[in-house]
Amino acid sequence: MGKAARCKHRRPCHCRKKRLRHKRHRIPRRRVCCRCRDSGSSQVFRSIEYEEAITSDEFVPMPTQDTASDLVFSYAVLNRGKNAAVVRLEVGPNGVDFAHDHEVVIQPGGIEIMTPSRFMHYTRISVRSLQPDSPTRIQMYFQAQRAQMTPVHEFHFLKENR
Repeated sequence: MGKAARCKHRRPCHCRKKRLRHKRHRIPRRRVCCRCRDSGSSQVFRSIEYEEAITSDEFVPMPTQDTASDLVFSYAVLNRGKNAAVVRLEVGPNGVDFAHDHEVVIQPGGIEIMTPSRFMHYTRISVRSLQPDSPTRIQMYFQAQRAQMTPVHEFHFLKENR
């Protein structure tokens, strides 16, 4: 009759002639494809500068940062105005709920470098005026460093042979 028919797994298969049997449950394994391994490293350093924000009497959150894959990250907060500002660093597990981590007062013309003391998936800065009805301008920088890793854009699942 000749060679056996080949299925998509490139193994001899007689599935066209025989009725298919119910397959046993197999545990998939994650594996990075060759293109991912050879494509080079991901971005190692990133820096984001935010436009100046005007403070108010209530805490106003700045944009949230996903810091789960960052090894080291920090915020530089500059007070460009003429009044003092209160700056609060917050951390959170889901990008919606945040807990207070660290709070400082920045005087006019001052700068403060802030890094959280606790790790969570998301971080953000919230700012407000120290004195009521005394707005000031705040400028913020976010800088982060990651480990040199290969980006994973595809997952291949291999079947375990039992």
